[in-house]
Amino acid sequence: MNYYIWLIIAVGCFVGELFTMEFSLACLGLGLAGASLAAWLGLGIWSQVGAFALISAIAWAGIRPFARRHLYSKAKSVKTPAEDVIGKNAVVETAIDPIQNTGRVKVAGESWKATAIKPLPAGTECVVEKLDGVTLTVREK
Repeated sequence: MNYYIWLIIAVGCFVGELFTMEFSLACLGLGLAGASLAAWLGLGIWSQVGAFALISAIAWAGIRPFARRHLYSKAKSVKTPAEDVIGKNAVVETAIDPIQNTGRVKVAGESWKATAIKPLPAGTECVVEKLDGVTLTVREK
């Protein structure tokens, strides 16, 4: 196979990696680049396939875990702003009526739609228990 075919597919893998960021396509791209080098050196098709398999496996086993560990080490500890409201104190702005599904609370300066187990009048201090979509479930403090 001509070296440029391997190279075109490798570039496609590297471009695809920009969208996935899980380092799988990058490992395949490295293997394809190795196969391209083997083809450029004039080696046979089985040597090219072997180079692809060997380099991809080495990259998968060696580079991918290292890259994921160091680039995503803090990813699990990062909270979205929506997740960050759980456990915070809130004040009922508009009376909460769980039967009519009405009510709003203010958490850290932001107004949220809210529900509770029992009705809560405006001005009641409460704590956010969970987030379901864009509705907070609160309990009286």
